[in-house]
Amino acid sequence: MSLIQLIYMFVIAIWARVREKYFSRERILRLRDKKLRSIIKYAYKNSPLYRRLYQNIDLEKAKITDLPVVNKELILKHLQDSLTKRGITRDEIILFAHDPDSVGKYFKGKYVLSTTSGTTGVIGYFIMSQWQWIVQKGVEFARLLKHRLSLPYIYKYTVKTKLRWAMIVASEGHYITYLLARLTPKQAFYLSDIRIFSITKPMNKLVEELNEFNPHYVHSYPTFLEALAYEKLAGRLKIEVDFMSSGSEPFSTSAREVIKRAFKGVEVVETYGTTEAICLANQCKYQKMHINEDYVLIEAVDEDNRPVPDGVASKKVLITNFINKLQPLIRYELRDSVIINRNYRCECGSPFAIIEVQGRSDDTFYLMTKEGHFRAFPPIPFEALFLRIKGLKQFQLIHEEQNHLLVRYISQDPKENERIEREIKERFDEFFKNTDVYDNITITIEESGEITRPPTHQKVRQIFSRVKPPPNII
Repeated sequence: MSLIQLIYMFVIAIWARVREKYFSRERILRLRDKKLRSIIKYAYKNSPLYRRLYQNIDLEKAKITDLPVVNKELILKHLQDSLTKRGITRDEIILFAHDPDSVGKYFKGKYVLSTTSGTTGVIGYFIMSQWQWIVQKGVEFARLLKHRLSLPYIYKYTVKTKLRWAMIVASEGHYITYLLARLTPKQAFYLSDIRIFSITKPMNKLVEELNEFNPHYVHSYPTFLEALAYEKLAGRLKIEVDFMSSGSEPFSTSAREVIKRAFKGVEVVETYGTTEAICLANQCKYQKMHINEDYVLIEAVDEDNRPVPDGVASKKVLITNFINKLQPLIRYELRDSVIINRNYRCECGSPFAIIEVQGRSDDTFYLMTKEGHFRAFPPIPFEALFLRIKGLKQFQLIHEEQNHLLVRYISQDPKENERIEREIKERFDEFFKNTDVYDNITITIEESGEITRPPTHQKVRQIFSRVKPPPNII
């Protein structure tokens, strides 16, 4: 089965590349509309939740804006009914999702189950079939490496040398980026060496392992790639990388600049994807983000779900995933702010619309050693420290003053506060103990009644600094 899946993934990848390279925009839009109608009818016929939502709507005449919006809370409340296949229960889903031994395995041996981090207080559970998963991987592969899928490049990294991929991600849960690397047909490992590195590993240890592996390709989060660039400039990281990709966070101009300075000649590509829909958009070599309109519909809307004009920043987005028919997500709300431009024709020749993602941007902390040197600590590893703490509903980490961190949290049950605070302290102690800032930081942990969304941000700022970055951290 794995070999068949691998062949199928490559067929999907080739076809996805053909569409982007040779289809006209008009043809793409016709295909998008056809897939949209198909997923709506399929959901209505097979999902009890969508059957109730659409019961008074004439689906033959309805516009997309006539359909109700769904969100994570609604899907969670009707988790079992959101599926188009019977025989999968809510209890089975949640039990599997919270079993540490099940991470990186198929749910019931044939489904991919992923979860959102739950940093805003609500965990989302999302399921798709293995074949739908393979489609997503094929599309992402084709659109991520679109400018590199040439015969010389393929020859270089198959015949001449084995392509070494380093995936530096959160690996302690059913998180989508980890699963992308972990749930791969085993035959793919004959063609390339894919290794997963935990984002929570101390930087000095991770640098040692990367130096030993010496990858050609690195995927991680923008803030972590920036931290790696500082390690490279300091002479501790010695790898020469050909290609970098990132996701989950916006890419700052400063991050791009330091990465380009550290890794000479590297191509850096940004992706836009979520647990709910991996293949939202991919960046081309001209640094334009293109919506994968043949696999997803993205609506930029205001606070009342009304469409905003091209070129105007939205308050949120509504996504419709054409790939996942096991758990359809139609007009699913994400609290991302985006700007869409449908009329811009990119130099790369793509027929797809352009999207600029505003999103949430957490801060990198610059912590000082006793000798007065600064070290960069990106936000994602901190986030990962919180994710496996049972009973933790929400958190916020703030760099209050130089080398003083404040942890604010909300528990599901106040009776668990003492245990939660002890686990937070233990995790942070474990994280910092092998670093040269270990004896030079202080941490305050306090229970918080509420963690609110600031009026200037679409999402809660989970990890942010009130301390200005130093002029030189190396």
